[in-house]
Amino acid sequence: MEYVLRQQVLEGLEQGLEAAAGVSRLHTLLSLAWHLRQRDSRRAETLLAEFRRWLPRHRLPLAEANAVMARAALVACETACLFGRMADAQAELDQARNHLRPSVDAHASGDAFLAEALLAKLSGDREREVHALESALACFAQSSDRQRWGIAAGMLACDRGTSHASPGPVPQEEVDSCNAAEQAFALAAQAFPLCLRQPAEAAQLFNRSAALALDMGLLRFHCIMSMNASNACLALGDMEASAQCFEAPAHRARQTGWPLLMGMTQTQVGRVLRHLGRHQESLAALNEALLQMRGLPQGQGKAFACSELAFTLHALGQVRESVDVMWEAIQLFRAGCAMANLAMTLARQAHALAQLGQIDASMVALQEAQALSERFGCPLVDVEISGALAELHRRGAQNLPAPAGMTAPTATIHYAESALDRGRLIRGWRPPAALLDYLADACAEADQMRQAYAYSRQARLAHVQDGGGRLRNPRALLQVLGVQMATKPQDTGPPAAQAVAAARAAPPVPLLPSAPSQQMDLLTRKEQAVLQLLARNYSNKEIAQAMGVGAETVKWHLKGMFSKLEACSRKHAVTRARTLGMLQYPD
Repeated sequence: MEYVLRQQVLEGLEQGLEAAAGVSRLHTLLSLAWHLRQRDSRRAETLLAEFRRWLPRHRLPLAEANAVMARAALVACETACLFGRMADAQAELDQARNHLRPSVDAHASGDAFLAEALLAKLSGDREREVHALESALACFAQSSDRQRWGIAAGMLACDRGTSHASPGPVPQEEVDSCNAAEQAFALAAQAFPLCLRQPAEAAQLFNRSAALALDMGLLRFHCIMSMNASNACLALGDMEASAQCFEAPAHRARQTGWPLLMGMTQTQVGRVLRHLGRHQESLAALNEALLQMRGLPQGQGKAFACSELAFTLHALGQVRESVDVMWEAIQLFRAGCAMANLAMTLARQAHALAQLGQIDASMVALQEAQALSERFGCPLVDVEISGALAELHRRGAQNLPAPAGMTAPTATIHYAESALDRGRLIRGWRPPAALLDYLADACAEADQMRQAYAYSRQARLAHVQDGGGRLRNPRALLQVLGVQMATKPQDTGPPAAQAVAAARAAPPVPLLPSAPSQQMDLLTRKEQAVLQLLARNYSNKEIAQAMGVGAETVKWHLKGMFSKLEACSRKHAVTRARTLGMLQYPD
């Protein structure tokens, strides 16, 4: 029995089942259930139940009876894994091994190791997963089944692509000589090391892998490869390409009923919403993702959801809360040896810790991120590292030495511009508006107004290019994705209160309630200071003297403040600020 079949071959099995009877029908039921286990696991379980009802009615030779019972138990093991029933999966795996008969089914022992690898992966036990894959590879090396050997080797290569500096490229002629299932894993193994190095190339490889996996019935792998392609496009700022990668797999994932895959899909929705600037909706989506995975063991699916939740909290201005959640994601990434993701999360944690004034802790996180980035060669992580260094100097410049060869007015500008330069070396990368805004503010703080206005213009253009349409239709991209968001308020407590309680059933993954009003975080620190002085009827000259900045810098802050408060005059700005509860002093 082959490990996986093309869709057109499977259709022949479907037709054969209608005419089959007796022992022939029994074997056809089992064969069809086997090939549907990762394609349509609900139907696979229905066929398996029928097989098990009819098996006692047929007197098969003892060795053959044991062999088919072992194969049936492997089907049940894999479907139980996908539905999150880990205890049932382990029991079925044990039963399969009790009935193995290599003389009748030569591949069953290796297939049992592949089933164990799936169980270990979904349980978050990487050590067991790698051991099972290595054992499967050893089994298949003794046989002539190239497909099984190639799949096991591809799975190991995919693991090395995320946990080692580089698994080494697979020669193209070797990929082309593989069958479709082997090619799917070989292409994925090439793509993983490129995710944070050359995301445009990674997206292409993931898409090719996903298409092959779908045809071979590896639905879970197909959906995950498509989501990886979508993430690679998001890293480049290409929202349209991200949507195209994700739309169809999102529907397929929701139809499976597999809690981990559904949770990962919902995590992707949260990512997309965050990139759209819809932070509250992103928070709700990520809370929902963790709810869907609440009964599952700790693993990489929860690690991704945690990291995205942390990034969204950070975008909402809940910096302290985001750091706490990042710690959870970091521990899960570390346990799963997802080193590139670990490096990215550490770099972002360093940035958040710097914002909180925890300079020493920020430096520790940054040093580990730098070491991982040097080992793996991750330009996207280097962009984040430069951004974290910019924030470190902004918050603790008096204790940090200036960078060597600095020509910029301040170290903050030096590192922020370094982030911009590093990003532009990545093919297809688009400067995010947030980085350009950061540079504009840093230049304004240094009284470099010409540069500040130049970066501000670039930031406005980036806002228009990346999400101008979303301001007119915030849900446009979600409609393209075909993802239905549940946004109605909960009956009791904050929007995620019930999610918090449910998540605690599987600690330490945290869920947090939606963010409070962002009115107090609307303005930058300097804009808030200008507002306080403006409310006391200070002139621009007096504000400049009080703050120790130039008159042009004051005009810069006033312009930003008027825009954010939607005010057309100084008096109007003060009135709007008082209405929003942002003023500490009377007129």
